[in-house]
Amino acid sequence: MAFNTSTVVICLVVYFSIPAVLYLLIPRDPTINPRKRAIVLVLGDIGRSPRMQYHVLSLLETGFLVDFVGYTDTSPLQSIMDNPDVKIHEIKAAENLGLPKGLPFIFVAVVKVLYLTKQLYQVLRRLRNAEYLLVQNPPSLPTMFVCYVFTTFVSRRTRYIIDWHNFGYTVLALKLGSEKNILVQVSKWYERWFCRYAFAHLCVTKAMATVLVRDFRVNAFRIIPLPDRPAIQFQPLSDEKKSNLFSTSPIFQGFNPTTDKLVITSTSYTPDEDLTVLLDALSQYDSCSTVEKPLPKILTVVTGKGPLREKFLKEVSRRSWSNVELRTAWLSAEDYPVVIGAADIGVSLHLSTSGWDLPMKVVDMFGCGVPVLARDFPALSELVVSRRNGLIFNTPEELCKHLIDIFTVPELLRTIRKGAMVECSNRWNETWRITAGPVFHIPNREDLTDIESSDSSDDE
Repeated sequence: MAFNTSTVVICLVVYFSIPAVLYLLIPRDPTINPRKRAIVLVLGDIGRSPRMQYHVLSLLETGFLVDFVGYTDTSPLQSIMDNPDVKIHEIKAAENLGLPKGLPFIFVAVVKVLYLTKQLYQVLRRLRNAEYLLVQNPPSLPTMFVCYVFTTFVSRRTRYIIDWHNFGYTVLALKLGSEKNILVQVSKWYERWFCRYAFAHLCVTKAMATVLVRDFRVNAFRIIPLPDRPAIQFQPLSDEKKSNLFSTSPIFQGFNPTTDKLVITSTSYTPDEDLTVLLDALSQYDSCSTVEKPLPKILTVVTGKGPLREKFLKEVSRRSWSNVELRTAWLSAEDYPVVIGAADIGVSLHLSTSGWDLPMKVVDMFGCGVPVLARDFPALSELVVSRRNGLIFNTPEELCKHLIDIFTVPELLRTIRKGAMVECSNRWNETWRITAGPVFHIPNREDLTDIESSDSSDDE
């Protein structure tokens, strides 16, 4: 069959025009940028997710553009708000649905999961083609499934990384009262199944890494323990700044730093922190102070907010103390490190649902050089070492004894304060760059130094 020249030319023009037509007709993804992009996702209040905020700051410092996704009930750090390279994308909490009370738990759970799934997918789809997607776990439902769908079918160039703070199924077990509950078992299977699709896993303790390998069958080479470390805003407070704080802040009205002692704890008022242990210990401390053997007066400041706060305040109102005073406060991200830095001792009541995570509040206290009295659980020894940087307790009696010992034996307080100052020098930025940096293909400082030295010698 013969073709004339004009037909051949037309066919060639049409053939080579196809890519140009497709280029013009198919809209390019507006999120593509010559700089690397990362999505940081937390299905929670971003302002109350310090570790994820630190991830955002570390990524920004290494040249990334960052999309920060989560609830916006509380503002994040001002350094995040003021940075033009980060965009915040709001997810509305399922509690805003306004479902009628009295509905079956399973029905409410399904509706909330579907509501959040739709929002997450819509937000992530707009952010496709990012190099990395860093996700906080828990909660695992529906984030793990949505992230799997997103990185498998929508944005295959995006590498999905899980930052393990705890295990979602253990949190659900605490809420439902038993790990044998069928919903808890399903949650555990779901978490084990969908976590395997992640490119890498960051986790807060070495013990958690062991559990991921042993029970979740995660490849050990894809797990990087990244312990919490204090960020730069948590610093020891000078005597001058303490004095100014005590004289100006209404929290410390009537407090005499010369004779009184300041105890601070922070809480989310959730079931994994039994605040009655603290109240019972303070009551015992108060009764131990007598005319013959007086103990220093204690001001205890409890910071934070959460679902069980009103219940806690009712319990406080039933107590009557003469040598102890307790005040509650909700502090901004800027004020929180300052108030912690003024404390003589910090208290952590965190009792892990899994036993394998660590309380961020202890890290914050160490960052300010404040030693800690911490409630014991399996992984705690990775952070708090008794009589080195703090003391361990299980019961109100033990906590009371520690308070008495610390405030009557100056050498003990000096010893653990010295240990807290050692922890203070170990900061988030350097730890992140060395451990998590390679996951995001960021060379550590030693590698950069080697490269620069090699380049210099070549030039010479």
